[in-house]
Amino acid sequence: MSEMQVLFLTAFLLGLLIGGCYLLYRNYREALHRRWEQYSTWAKAMISGWIAALSVALVLSVGYVLEWLTLAILFVGVLLSWPLAVGTVLVWYRRSSRASSAVDSIKVGYVLTRGLESRTLSMIVGLLVAIGSGLAIAALTWYFGRYLWWLPVICAGLVWGVVTLGLYNRRENRTVERTDLVIADITTPESRDVRELTVRNTSHRPIDLSAALIRDTDLDLYRTGVDTTIRPGEDGTFEIAESFSLEPNDDAIRLPLGYNLKRGGETPVVFTKAGAVYYLQWAEKPASAVGRDSSKHVAESTTTDDRQPPAETPGSVIGSTGAPAPQD
Repeated sequence: MSEMQVLFLTAFLLGLLIGGCYLLYRNYREALHRRWEQYSTWAKAMISGWIAALSVALVLSVGYVLEWLTLAILFVGVLLSWPLAVGTVLVWYRRSSRASSAVDSIKVGYVLTRGLESRTLSMIVGLLVAIGSGLAIAALTWYFGRYLWWLPVICAGLVWGVVTLGLYNRRENRTVERTDLVIADITTPESRDVRELTVRNTSHRPIDLSAALIRDTDLDLYRTGVDTTIRPGEDGTFEIAESFSLEPNDDAIRLPLGYNLKRGGETPVVFTKAGAVYYLQWAEKPASAVGRDSSKHVAESTTTDDRQPPAETPGSVIGSTGAPAPQD
């Protein structure tokens, strides 16, 4: 088969595929959107990564068949497309719309992703470093006239394992379970289908909640919709959707060899753009209101009745932009 025949057949099949996908999307747009939004951010990233890898593989395969590309370029192109697509989707969903620039917005998304998907992000960064290292070693061996195809492959595999484990362990060692935010009260306004969550800063330093994410006990992520800092001893109030779960959840899936995959948590968790993770503690009154049987994460000494109302200072009350939308 000549080059022109291969190009014509490839273009025809590719056009047929793209046209069919477009017609399918146009006819079932709303259903597809609803189905897509039901997936978690991690699942969206994985699906996007595999679609990108398969698309790049198909395109580069045509170049390989026509002898325009080598097998090594095909292999490297497929390897690069998966981590880049997965990382882009993960960071894109966690970026900040309140950042002053696009670069700052991406930085916020990276920090939040590092706190939420530390394993996946460590694997992605390790894979990219490994590919770069393998290409550098391959170039050096070729330059000195002693090219060995297995040497860059083995070195890349070793680098991937070392970098991935190093980044993940460094993240785990630096992550501190902070308990400085206490749920002081939960109220339900009569006019709206939301709840108001009042949290208190019990630390000796201000806590910046701008661009922060909050995860409920069903492990669903929400944006807080706030852009302020709570000073020491101050209370802040923001809105949460009715779907936001506050009750302890010990649901888990049993895995082989005695492992369990947790599908819930003991208490809501706040992830800030600075990389801090706050496990919300509970005052006795709101804890009893949601029926917390365990004393875990309950701060008995912090109540809402034995304390004077905080002074009206700028930032003492957190404004909300409305019911937060799930992010995971």
